[in-house]
Amino acid sequence: MIAMAVTAFGPPEVLQPIELAAPNAGSGEVRVRVRAAGVMPFDCGLRRGEGPAGLAPALPVVPGNEFAGVVDQIGDGAEGFAMGDEVLGFTTLNGYAEYVTVRT
Repeated sequence: MIAMAVTAFGPPEVLQPIELAAPNAGSGEVRVRVRAAGVMPFDCGLRRGEGPAGLAPALPVVPGNEFAGVVDQIGDGAEGFAMGDEVLGFTTLNGYAEYVTVRT
């Protein structure tokens, strides 16, 4: 899958497309094919290297906390979702990617 990653801290131009293995939904998770990702002040600060205390991600890092998309994989024990459900969700990092996994 393609993800937009911070490859060095700095201005918006440091966001670069990278190829990563697509995640699989684990136990109690769903995987979402992302159609849109929100850009929040947190993401801009992370891109500039101004992450919150206690969060020091290794580069490259894929920002993005808010996403919208379609459930395309359901892990064992995940409840309340069906394949094809359109969803809006929140995660800590990894929203700027083609796929994201989240707990249900």
